[in-house]
Amino acid sequence: MVAGQGDSVREVETWEVLALRRLTELMNRVSAQDDLSVLFDMVVEGAADVVGFEVAAISVVIPSGDVQVVAVAGDDEARTELLGRVTAREVLEAEFAVAERWGSLRFVPAGQLPDGSADGWVSSHWSAPAAEDDPEAWNPQDTLVAPFFDAVGELLGILSVDLPLSGRRPDPTQRAVLELFANQTGIAVSAARQRHTLSERVRLAEAVQTVARIAQEDLDPARVVDVAAVPISVGLSTAGLWLRAFAGEEDDERESVSARSGAPVPTPDSLVAIARRLAVRSWRTAVVPVLRAGQVRSESLVEPEDASPIESFLAAAGAGSLLLAPMGSGSTCFGYIACTRGPADPEWTHAEAHAALEMGRDLGRAIRNARLYAVERRVADELREADRSRTQLFSTVSHELKNPLASVVGHVELLRQEPDGDRDWSLGVIERNTQRMLDLVDDLLTLSRVSDPDRSLPETDVDLGEVSREVVDTFRPRADNRRVTLTFELEDGVPPVRGSAGDLERVVQNLVSNAVKFTPAGGSVAVSVSGQRDRVVLECVDDGVGISEEDQAGLFTEFFRGTNPASLQIPGTGLGLSIARRVVMRHGGRIDLDSELGRGTSVRLLLPVT
Repeated sequence: MVAGQGDSVREVETWEVLALRRLTELMNRVSAQDDLSVLFDMVVEGAADVVGFEVAAISVVIPSGDVQVVAVAGDDEARTELLGRVTAREVLEAEFAVAERWGSLRFVPAGQLPDGSADGWVSSHWSAPAAEDDPEAWNPQDTLVAPFFDAVGELLGILSVDLPLSGRRPDPTQRAVLELFANQTGIAVSAARQRHTLSERVRLAEAVQTVARIAQEDLDPARVVDVAAVPISVGLSTAGLWLRAFAGEEDDERESVSARSGAPVPTPDSLVAIARRLAVRSWRTAVVPVLRAGQVRSESLVEPEDASPIESFLAAAGAGSLLLAPMGSGSTCFGYIACTRGPADPEWTHAEAHAALEMGRDLGRAIRNARLYAVERRVADELREADRSRTQLFSTVSHELKNPLASVVGHVELLRQEPDGDRDWSLGVIERNTQRMLDLVDDLLTLSRVSDPDRSLPETDVDLGEVSREVVDTFRPRADNRRVTLTFELEDGVPPVRGSAGDLERVVQNLVSNAVKFTPAGGSVAVSVSGQRDRVVLECVDDGVGISEEDQAGLFTEFFRGTNPASLQIPGTGLGLSIARRVVMRHGGRIDLDSELGRGTSVRLLLPVT
C-alpha cells in the first residue's frame, strides 16, 4: 500500500469515527428529549450535519394516516416551502414502490416520481460540486428518504435529505450512517411517545383522582362544579373550560367558567340547549364527541341544525376543537364538561376523552348524591312537620269540640234542673253549638278527602261561571240580612275547567262566605268570572276588615285565625281557606290574595281550561 492510499483510508476511518461519535452524542440528547417538536428539530439538524447534506426534513404519520412535514433544517427557502406539507399515504406508498432500495433507504432518481406525486423542493441557488457528467452526480430533483418505524414495525415517519455537500449520491458508508440515523430516530421517537403517553396517563390519573376526591367531599353541586374546574382544566390541558350542572328541584342551574387563555366566551341559552341535547346523547351512547372547527357537521351526535351555532361558538372562542363530556349517573345526565383547545394545540387523545368521561361520572355521582341527600333532608323535615301538624290537629280539634260540647252539656243539665226554665233559649244554644260541631266535622272530612294523594280527581267539564252564580244566589239572603251588597258578573264565552264540580263549588262557597262574614254593614262584595288566555279567573273582592301583612303569611294553614280583634269575634273553623288551597292545587291552579287591614280583601282563583 502506498502512502497516499493509507492516508485515504485513515481519512475514511476518521470520517466514520467522527460521524458515529457525533451520532452517538446526538442520540443521547435526543433520547432524553420529551418534547417531540424539539426532538424533531435536533434530528434534522443532526442529519444535515452528520450525514453531510445541506437540507434535511422529517415527516411524521398523522392520525389520518398521511404524512406531514414537521421539521426542516439547513435552508430557509426549503423550510418556508415544505413545513406543514401533507402527503397522502397512498402517494408515499406509490413512491416507495418505484424507488431503488438502498437497504432500508428509498431513492427515486429525478424524473421517475409516479403520477400524483407533488413537486419536490428544488434549490434556486445550489450548484453541484461534482462534474455534471459524473454518473453519481446528485440531481436537485433526486429524492432520498429514510423511513423509520416503531418497535412493532409500524411506520412512524420519514427522514428526507437533499443536496449532499459532496455533490454526489451518498456512498455506502454515508448510506449506512443515514440508515443508522433513521433507525435511532425511530427508537427516539417511540421512546419519547411512550414517555409522553406515560406522562399523560399520570397527569390524567391525578386529575381524575382529584375530581373524585372533590366530588366526595362536598354535597353542594354548585361548589363541586366550581372547585373541580381548575383540576379539570389543568388535567385536560384546555384553553377554555365550561362546566354546567343542570338545575334540579332545589338548586339553580350552575355554570362554572375557567378560561386558561383569553376572556370567558358567553354561552347564550340557545347554545346551552344544544350542549344539553348533545350531552344527553353522549351520556346515552358513552361516546365523548370531539368537534373540530370546520368539521362539526361530520360529527354523528350533532344535529344538522346545531352545527352552525357550534361553529360560531368555536370561532368566538378562538378554538380549533371542542371536547364535550357528559356529567351523569345511572340513566340521568346531570350536566356537561366542555373543553376547548386552540388551532395549534395537540389533538384530543383517546386517553383524554376517557378521562373526561370518568370525571363526568364522578361529578354526576356527586350531583346525584347531593340531590338524594337534599330529598332525604326534605322528607325528614316534612315528616317532622307532619308530626307537629298531627299533634297540633289533635289539640286544635279537641279544643274546637270541647267548647261547644261544654255549652251543650251545660244547657242539657240546666234543662234537667229547671224544666220550667227558658227552654227556647237553651235549645237555641244547643242547636248553634251542635251546628258548630257539625261544621267542624264536615270541614275535617273535606280536608282529609282533598288532601289524599291517592284519591283520583273526577275528569268532568265544570262551568265555573254557573257554579259561582248558584253560590252567589245562595248567599244573597245572608248578605241582605247583613246589609251587604253582593254582586255577580260573568263574562261571555268563559270555557269550562276540568275537575270536580263539588270541590270547586266548596271553594267558591268558602271565598264568598268569608267575604260576606268579614264585611260590615253598608259594605259590598263583588264576585266575577272571566277568561284569561288559557285560564279561567274567579275574583272575589270585598271592602271588609282586611287582613294584616303578618296574618297573610299563615292564612292558608289549618285552623289559622287572624289576630285582628274584629275577625276573632266572628265564628269559624279556620279550615275554609286551607281546603280551598288544596282543592285548587289538585286542579292545577293557584290562589292569589291581596289585602290590607281596614281596606278589604281581593282573592283571585286561577284554573287552567280544558
